[in-house]
Amino acid sequence: MKEPAPQAGMSQKCSTNDLQISQDKTGVLVQAKPEFEVKVLNACPCLQGNVKLGCDGFQTTEEVNPLSLLKSGNECLLNNGSSLIPFSQISFKYAWDTQFSFKPVSSEINCN
Repeated sequence: MKEPAPQAGMSQKCSTNDLQISQDKTGVLVQAKPEFEVKVLNACPCLQGNVKLGCDGFQTTEEVNPLSLLKSGNECLLNNGSSLIPFSQISFKYAWDTQFSFKPVSSEINCN
């Protein structure tokens, strides 16, 4: 079955720049390391799927649910590749000595 065409111009308004990443310390210590909660917000009016974050050098002492964040080489797949709906967010936690700077590297934008 053929997918409907995207609405004119909509997908061009969205990019990985619309994936807003914030993180804060939770106040919890895991194996004597501070825990951080990362929130990734899709600030785009379209779906963003197969979201990959740059995570070269990412380490954690706390197990991260692989359905939330799956590390593969220098990239991490967010949300098991499932789409983030417009203006929604996903979060995950990790624990390490210092905060890691996650950056979006790619996504598939769908404005159907």
